[in-house]
Amino acid sequence: MSKTLADWLCRINSTHHKEIDLGLDRLLRVLNDMSLRPQCPVITVGGTNGKGSTCAMLESIYSAAGYRVGLFSSPHLIRFNERIRVNDEEMRDQVIVSSFEEVDSACGEISLTYFEYSFLAALNIFVQQRVDVIILEVGLGGRLDAANVLDPICSIVTNIGLDHLDYLGETREEIGFEKAAIFRGNGAHSICGDEDPPESIFNAITNIQGDLQLIARDFGFVRESTGWTFWSTNGLRMNLAFPLMQGEHQLVNASLAIEAATLLKRELPIDASSIREGLLSAERMGRFQVLPSRPLFVLDVAHNVDSITRLVNELSRTRFKGQTRVIFAVMADKQYDEMIDLLNSVIDQLFVCGLEDARSADPDHVVKKVSGRIGINKVTSCKSVGYAIDKLLEISDSDDRIIVCGSFITVAAALRHPYVSSLVHNEI
Repeated sequence: MSKTLADWLCRINSTHHKEIDLGLDRLLRVLNDMSLRPQCPVITVGGTNGKGSTCAMLESIYSAAGYRVGLFSSPHLIRFNERIRVNDEEMRDQVIVSSFEEVDSACGEISLTYFEYSFLAALNIFVQQRVDVIILEVGLGGRLDAANVLDPICSIVTNIGLDHLDYLGETREEIGFEKAAIFRGNGAHSICGDEDPPESIFNAITNIQGDLQLIARDFGFVRESTGWTFWSTNGLRMNLAFPLMQGEHQLVNASLAIEAATLLKRELPIDASSIREGLLSAERMGRFQVLPSRPLFVLDVAHNVDSITRLVNELSRTRFKGQTRVIFAVMADKQYDEMIDLLNSVIDQLFVCGLEDARSADPDHVVKKVSGRIGINKVTSCKSVGYAIDKLLEISDSDDRIIVCGSFITVAAALRHPYVSSLVHNEI
């Protein structure tokens, strides 16, 4: 009997002995057996934060220019189909199932992780659908990530922060080394959105005899009252409306996308109108997503110190007269002490929740650990994100705002709540 997509996802989530098993040997064997070597340009996007937004902007820009675009990203929030997109649309279940069947047939005795299965299925779909350009979001790190099996014509590292320390190293230098491995020589373009990258980024470029385009040095932006200006040392200057995706940090991501599209004009000709249209239509759920409601709901997948810092800066920048209440659920391996300390400067109440995931931090433990610093009356333990939403809807006034953050799974749980789901549906 033919398996459904849900059946396949259950299977690929349980067949390999490790959830994360970094390395390219197994993947390369299957990729070569399937002859999955796309002939079109490939853009690879890595970094600690902002990868998904940058990929979404690139996808939207090239779609506006009339190109057939294949995008592989992760993780998803509601449906697995979010991970595999062609022509700005999620792939249907049956298309993904058929691709899983082909990958499975090629695997033989080779065991693959959930992410590797997903990557190969996506790549197989892109080759079959004859896309004009492929955009790949790195899952973890870069050097040993599945996306690094291909040779991109352009590689972007959005920034380098402290995250996934058990896998990537405990310093920015070590993490930078892992992420910079997606850069290629031989005329491929390398772009970095970190204004002060670790030395390992420059060392990697030197080793491959590459040319690094660095934000604030080779390109960048100036924010103005009614819009913003992109500039580049190649002579390009564009006055632009703010992107659809909100937040100051999205101007960095937009600048990365514009710089990449500009550098690739020979391979993928594009005009200014496509860039403008693309930035005004690119969107992704959970990226400082403001929902039309009273009280106001803001969904943000910020899940490490760097991304929480950006969230706090955005909350501080926006004038607000009501109370700010945060629903926060986080993985146990994250630096949640520092994350909560940052949030404490802009919030009135913190609701720490549990998640239906074995990696979730215990909310009672978190509250006990931080309550002495931020005040016992300011922090509350909740059994679930859904319960916290129900509670806050009861006690919040129309002028208040409710922020949901801490992980992708936290935002996904909020999106499953009937009230939040109805807001998102109305927004769309």
